[in-house]
Amino acid sequence: MNKIYKNFKIFLLNINNKLKICKLNLKNKKITFFTINFLSGKNNFRRKYNRKKELIIKAVKIKNSKKTIILDATAGLGKDSFILASSGYKIFMIEKNKIIYQLLKNGLKRLYKNMEINMWIKKKMILFHDDSLNFFKHTKIIPDVIYLDPMFLNKKKTLPKKDMSILKILVSKQKITKNLLKKSIKFTKKKVVVKRPIKAPYLENIKPTYIIYGTKYRFDIYLKN
Repeated sequence: MNKIYKNFKIFLLNINNKLKICKLNLKNKKITFFTINFLSGKNNFRRKYNRKKELIIKAVKIKNSKKTIILDATAGLGKDSFILASSGYKIFMIEKNKIIYQLLKNGLKRLYKNMEINMWIKKKMILFHDDSLNFFKHTKIIPDVIYLDPMFLNKKKTLPKKDMSILKILVSKQKITKNLLKKSIKFTKKKVVVKRPIKAPYLENIKPTYIIYGTKYRFDIYLKN
């Protein structure tokens, strides 16, 4: 895979079965590498020690439900799906960008080899390469909760963190899925949870049923009527 974006060249490298994305800045020739590691320091801390404080757990929770099925319709780098799976939820992950999907697939494959969690992770995190709306049309899976974390392209001049910077470059030419929230509300059994930056407008200008606030992000909750 070799693609040229504005001022950048993106390609994939497979080094010892670890898939890495390489971003070459065509102006200053600086090279940045990125891979998905679900057991990195921050992810592992969230999984082991911080789950009870994770607002996303509170946001997706359904009262008196022990087998909640969640569909992450905008999987991205899979970090939130991993936290949800680590908390016992079954997650179906949908990612339509081919490059991000390949990174996720490789990250999961390496995660399966971890002796501590490989017994349950295969059953808890299931990945599909598809457009979410197309997935809705042909799947037999009816999730209790649909989770959305759409890319928010702000106008700040400061560069985001490395992983988000690469993610934004990859999706910059990708067509935006229209009416995803509306279709998700219609498709889910119970509710839709949307992750947004604190000051971001409501997705598709639809006011949520209620909101859970964090310090940098909020979770807009849309209950099924």
